[in-house]
Amino acid sequence: MAEPYLEGKRWAMRTRVGGHDILVSKQKTKTAARAEMSRRLAEIAGVGKPKGLGPHRTTLGQALQDYGVERLSFMKGARQEANRINKYLRSLGLRTLVVQAVCAAERRAAPVLGDGADAADDFVCFDVTLSPPEAERVIPAGLGEHRLSQERATSRSDPVRKRLAAMPVAEVMTYHLQELILKLRRDRLSPATIGLERALLRTFFTYARYNWHWCAPSENPATHLRMPKVNNGRERVMSAEEQSRLDAAIHGCRNALVGPVFTLLTETAMRASEPLEQALWSDVDWSRKILTLRDAKAGKREVPLSPKAIGVLERLRELAGFPDPGEKLVSITYEALKAAWNDAGVRAGVKNLHLHDLRHTAATRMALRTGNVFLVKALTGLKTMVMVERYVNVKAADVVAEMHADARNETVAMEPAVVTRPAVELSRAIQANGAAAGNVVHLDFGRRRSA
Repeated sequence: MAEPYLEGKRWAMRTRVGGHDILVSKQKTKTAARAEMSRRLAEIAGVGKPKGLGPHRTTLGQALQDYGVERLSFMKGARQEANRINKYLRSLGLRTLVVQAVCAAERRAAPVLGDGADAADDFVCFDVTLSPPEAERVIPAGLGEHRLSQERATSRSDPVRKRLAAMPVAEVMTYHLQELILKLRRDRLSPATIGLERALLRTFFTYARYNWHWCAPSENPATHLRMPKVNNGRERVMSAEEQSRLDAAIHGCRNALVGPVFTLLTETAMRASEPLEQALWSDVDWSRKILTLRDAKAGKREVPLSPKAIGVLERLRELAGFPDPGEKLVSITYEALKAAWNDAGVRAGVKNLHLHDLRHTAATRMALRTGNVFLVKALTGLKTMVMVERYVNVKAADVVAEMHADARNETVAMEPAVVTRPAVELSRAIQANGAAAGNVVHLDFGRRRSA
């Protein structure tokens, strides 16, 4: 093994073992350098030979390309992740990732990872390929000005991203990524967008370490970064008056599917992609009044169907000409649905109401109607109560309405004995058990109203 040597005022060591180039630097003493090298060698002995050329001879851009080809097929957000990776690939002139959705019927027929119960939850969601190499990126006619505005908006961060993409993976340090974060903030990107780019890099370095046996860098450089605080929660809920105006605006839409789909989303709290891209007609259990989503965002779940939702599904089935069980529930793209939603909002004069706000609306209405957070949790398919609180957006005006409803009831006097069903059942149960009449107090839980 090589001996330590001075690098400025610090000690360093360099060696190569089993395809790994190992560099130890910035150690205070020779002994510290040898100890760190021994630790690295022991770690490599337990990990094994690295995949490919290893982290010292593979640039971050090339590694991200390989990572995208391997992993994006199984990610529900593959399109968005591919867009983030492609920024690094284009900066080096590499072939970009192209993702194409696999239809719902093929997706559920192809579990590929794991075994037993886990296998059914790991489907191929997308086909991932690499675009043919191009000398220059083709910009469609009419989008030239838009592309220029995009480039101006990221003028600070693009050069930093390009330098990162050209660096060997082993040489990427935390301060390199921190510089990217600072430039993204200077470009005025939202904290959520910055967080997603950081998440991509953090996931990649973890994947390379444990799946490709790349031991450099020694720590994940995307872990300890100073990040802007993300506060992207929404509290927008559609009011009854806004729904009435939107229904009137949507009624005039040329696509007959638009209205039923909006109603279905409002009744079921589904994400827009779930009925459009995942559900088949075979997933509808008409007798149980349940729609099964086999590959939802958080895994398989059952969606309760209200009477209105059942009516909407019957209408959609008629519009589709009573389709086969294996066909998609709704034959409309998300882009077309969103465009129709935006147009309806303009015609109805409803502002700042997003398509995803219908999920908030359904959750909030269920909470106000039942007062039962567990029913809200079952309706939305949310996994934690923290997320339920995020989607239930009860306002002060809702509380005022409830308070004044009670106040109006209090002005009504009580009627003679109207006994509720629970009180009747309690009294009958007590009598059936043979309780002594003298020891039983019959309670009247009914409310009385004056004539």
